[in-house]
Amino acid sequence: MINTIVFDLGGVVLDSPMDVIADAERAAGLEQGFFNRVASRAAGAWALHETGVLAREEFITQFEEECGQRGGRIDAGELLDAIETYAQARPRMVEAIRRLRAIGLRTAALTNNWESPAADWDVAGFQALFDVFVESWVEGVRKPDPAIYLRLLERLGAAAGECVFLDDIGRNLKTARELGMTTIKVTDPEAALAELGNLLGIEL
Repeated sequence: MINTIVFDLGGVVLDSPMDVIADAERAAGLEQGFFNRVASRAAGAWALHETGVLAREEFITQFEEECGQRGGRIDAGELLDAIETYAQARPRMVEAIRRLRAIGLRTAALTNNWESPAADWDVAGFQALFDVFVESWVEGVRKPDPAIYLRLLERLGAAAGECVFLDDIGRNLKTARELGMTTIKVTDPEAALAELGNLLGIEL
Protein backbone atom coordinates (compact mmCIF):
# COMPACT_ATOMS: atom_id res chain seq x y z
CA MET A 1 0.00 0.00 0.00
CA ILE A 2 1.28 3.47 -0.89
CA ASN A 3 1.90 5.58 2.20
CA THR A 4 4.72 7.95 1.15
CA ILE A 5 5.00 10.55 -1.62
CA VAL A 6 8.54 11.59 -2.59
CA PHE A 7 9.17 14.85 -4.44
CA ASP A 8 12.09 16.22 -6.39
CA LEU A 9 12.54 19.99 -5.87
CA GLY A 10 13.60 21.89 -9.03
CA GLY A 11 11.02 21.34 -11.75
CA VAL A 12 8.56 19.77 -9.31
CA VAL A 13 8.07 21.64 -6.01
CA LEU A 14 10.12 24.60 -7.26
CA ASP A 15 10.08 26.24 -10.68
CA SER A 16 12.27 24.44 -13.21
CA PRO A 17 15.85 25.67 -13.60
CA MET A 18 15.71 24.46 -17.21
CA ASP A 19 14.21 27.80 -18.28
CA VAL A 20 17.16 29.67 -16.76
CA ILE A 21 19.61 27.27 -18.36
CA ALA A 22 17.94 27.65 -21.76
CA ASP A 23 18.13 31.46 -21.47
CA ALA A 24 21.85 31.21 -20.63
CA GLU A 25 22.46 28.96 -23.64
CA ARG A 26 20.73 31.42 -25.97
CA ALA A 27 22.63 34.37 -24.50
CA ALA A 28 25.92 32.53 -25.02
CA GLY A 29 25.00 31.52 -28.57
CA LEU A 30 25.00 27.81 -27.69
CA GLU A 31 22.70 25.10 -29.00
CA GLN A 32 19.86 23.90 -26.81
CA GLY A 33 20.95 21.12 -24.46
CA PHE A 34 24.63 22.11 -24.44
CA PHE A 35 24.80 22.61 -20.66
CA ASN A 36 22.87 19.44 -19.93
CA ARG A 37 25.33 17.38 -21.96
CA VAL A 38 28.27 18.89 -20.09
CA ALA A 39 26.55 18.69 -16.67
CA SER A 40 25.41 15.08 -17.07
CA ARG A 41 28.96 13.69 -16.91
CA ALA A 42 29.21 11.44 -13.84
CA ALA A 43 32.69 12.70 -12.95
CA GLY A 44 32.24 16.26 -14.23
CA ALA A 45 32.22 19.54 -12.33
CA TRP A 46 28.42 19.69 -12.03
CA ALA A 47 28.24 16.25 -10.44
CA LEU A 48 31.12 17.05 -8.12
CA HIS A 49 29.46 20.31 -7.07
CA GLU A 50 26.15 18.57 -6.38
CA THR A 51 27.86 15.95 -4.25
CA GLY A 52 29.79 18.50 -2.18
CA VAL A 53 33.22 17.62 -3.61
CA LEU A 54 33.80 20.96 -5.34
CA ALA A 55 33.19 24.27 -3.59
CA ARG A 56 31.68 27.14 -5.59
CA GLU A 57 34.88 28.73 -6.89
CA GLU A 58 36.42 25.38 -7.80
CA PHE A 59 33.23 24.44 -9.62
CA ILE A 60 33.15 27.69 -11.59
CA THR A 61 36.70 27.23 -12.84
CA GLN A 62 36.27 23.56 -13.76
CA PHE A 63 32.83 23.89 -15.34
CA GLU A 64 33.94 26.81 -17.51
CA GLU A 65 36.92 24.71 -18.62
CA GLU A 66 34.65 21.76 -19.47
CA CYS A 67 32.35 24.02 -21.49
CA GLY A 68 35.35 25.55 -23.24
CA GLN A 69 36.63 22.12 -24.24
CA ARG A 70 33.33 21.66 -26.09
CA GLY A 71 33.46 25.06 -27.76
CA GLY A 72 31.24 26.99 -25.34
CA ARG A 73 31.98 30.08 -23.30
CA ILE A 74 29.95 30.74 -20.15
CA ASP A 75 30.09 32.64 -16.88
CA ALA A 76 29.33 29.73 -14.55
CA GLY A 77 29.03 32.03 -11.53
CA GLU A 78 26.26 34.01 -13.21
CA LEU A 79 24.54 30.76 -14.14
CA LEU A 80 24.55 29.55 -10.53
CA ASP A 81 23.27 32.91 -9.30
CA ALA A 82 20.44 32.84 -11.83
CA ILE A 83 19.36 29.32 -10.87
CA GLU A 84 19.45 30.11 -7.16
CA THR A 85 17.46 33.32 -7.58
CA TYR A 86 14.89 31.56 -9.74
CA ALA A 87 14.12 28.89 -7.11
CA GLN A 88 10.54 29.82 -6.21
CA ALA A 89 8.05 27.39 -4.70
CA ARG A 90 5.02 26.42 -6.78
CA PRO A 91 1.93 27.24 -4.67
CA ARG A 92 -0.12 24.34 -6.08
CA MET A 93 2.57 21.83 -5.19
CA VAL A 94 2.89 23.21 -1.67
CA GLU A 95 -0.90 23.07 -1.30
CA ALA A 96 -0.96 19.46 -2.53
CA ILE A 97 1.77 18.43 -0.09
CA ARG A 98 -0.23 19.93 2.76
CA ARG A 99 -3.32 18.00 1.68
CA LEU A 100 -1.39 14.74 1.43
CA ARG A 101 -0.10 15.18 4.96
CA ALA A 102 -3.55 16.11 6.22
CA ILE A 103 -4.91 12.71 5.14
CA GLY A 104 -2.08 10.86 6.86
CA LEU A 105 0.40 10.26 4.04
CA ARG A 106 4.10 10.86 4.61
CA THR A 107 6.03 13.20 2.34
CA ALA A 108 9.73 13.32 1.51
CA ALA A 109 12.10 15.31 -0.69
CA LEU A 110 14.90 13.79 -2.75
CA THR A 111 16.92 16.43 -4.58
CA ASN A 112 20.18 17.10 -6.34
CA ASN A 113 21.47 20.51 -5.31
CA TRP A 114 24.53 22.26 -3.96
CA GLU A 115 25.49 24.12 -0.82
CA SER A 116 25.12 27.87 -1.18
CA PRO A 117 24.90 30.41 1.64
CA ALA A 118 23.32 32.82 -0.82
CA ALA A 119 20.58 30.45 -1.96
CA ASP A 120 17.32 30.08 -0.10
CA TRP A 121 16.47 26.47 -0.94
CA ASP A 122 13.83 26.60 1.81
CA VAL A 123 11.58 29.01 -0.05
CA ALA A 124 8.53 29.90 2.07
CA GLY A 125 9.59 27.40 4.72
CA PHE A 126 8.45 24.43 2.66
CA GLN A 127 11.09 22.06 4.06
CA ALA A 128 8.96 21.69 7.18
CA LEU A 129 6.37 19.94 4.99
CA PHE A 130 8.61 16.90 4.54
CA ASP A 131 9.14 14.07 6.99
CA VAL A 132 12.53 13.32 5.39
CA PHE A 133 14.66 15.73 3.34
CA VAL A 134 17.58 14.23 1.41
CA GLU A 135 20.01 16.47 -0.53
CA SER A 136 22.84 15.29 -2.76
CA TRP A 137 25.48 17.73 -1.51
CA VAL A 138 24.89 16.58 2.08
CA GLU A 139 24.91 12.88 1.18
CA GLY A 140 27.88 12.93 -1.18
CA VAL A 141 25.88 11.06 -3.83
CA ARG A 142 23.26 12.21 -6.32
CA LYS A 143 20.42 10.91 -8.42
CA PRO A 144 20.28 8.67 -10.41
CA ASP A 145 22.73 6.68 -8.23
CA PRO A 146 20.63 4.03 -6.41
CA ALA A 147 22.54 4.73 -3.18
CA ILE A 148 20.75 8.01 -2.52
CA TYR A 149 17.32 6.40 -3.05
CA LEU A 150 18.20 3.59 -0.66
CA ARG A 151 19.34 6.14 1.91
CA LEU A 152 15.98 7.89 1.59
CA LEU A 153 14.08 4.63 2.07
CA GLU A 154 16.17 3.73 5.10
CA ARG A 155 15.41 7.05 6.79
CA LEU A 156 11.74 6.72 5.97
CA GLY A 157 11.68 3.15 7.21
CA ALA A 158 9.71 2.39 4.06
CA ALA A 159 9.76 -0.18 1.30
CA ALA A 160 10.13 1.08 -2.27
CA GLY A 161 6.71 -0.30 -3.13
CA GLU A 162 5.11 1.99 -0.56
CA CYS A 163 6.40 5.12 -2.33
CA VAL A 164 5.43 7.30 -5.28
CA PHE A 165 8.25 9.43 -6.69
CA LEU A 166 7.72 12.62 -8.72
CA ASP A 167 10.62 13.98 -10.77
CA ASP A 168 11.00 15.91 -14.02
CA ILE A 169 14.02 13.95 -15.31
CA GLY A 170 13.60 10.54 -16.89
CA ARG A 171 16.89 8.99 -15.76
CA ASN A 172 16.05 9.80 -12.14
CA LEU A 173 12.67 8.12 -12.48
CA LYS A 174 14.24 5.07 -14.13
CA THR A 175 16.30 4.26 -11.02
CA ALA A 176 13.25 4.73 -8.80
CA ARG A 177 11.22 2.30 -10.93
CA GLU A 178 14.01 -0.26 -10.91
CA LEU A 179 13.99 -0.14 -7.12
CA GLY A 180 10.24 -0.70 -7.05
CA MET A 181 8.78 2.80 -6.63
CA THR A 182 5.77 4.03 -8.56
CA THR A 183 6.87 7.03 -10.62
CA ILE A 184 5.29 10.13 -12.13
CA LYS A 185 7.14 12.35 -14.60
CA VAL A 186 6.41 16.02 -13.99
CA THR A 187 6.18 17.96 -17.22
CA ASP A 188 3.05 19.91 -16.38
CA PRO A 189 2.47 20.27 -12.59
CA GLU A 190 -1.32 20.16 -12.86
CA ALA A 191 -1.24 17.01 -14.97
CA ALA A 192 1.19 15.38 -12.54
CA LEU A 193 -1.02 16.19 -9.56
CA ALA A 194 -4.05 14.82 -11.40
CA GLU A 195 -2.14 11.59 -12.08
CA LEU A 196 -1.10 11.37 -8.43
CA GLY A 197 -4.67 12.03 -7.29
CA ASN A 198 -6.02 9.28 -9.57
CA LEU A 199 -3.40 6.87 -8.25
CA LEU A 200 -4.35 7.61 -4.64
CA GLY A 201 -8.09 7.91 -5.25
CA ILE A 202 -8.24 11.51 -4.00
CA GLU A 203 -8.62 14.95 -5.54
CA LEU A 204 -5.58 17.21 -5.46
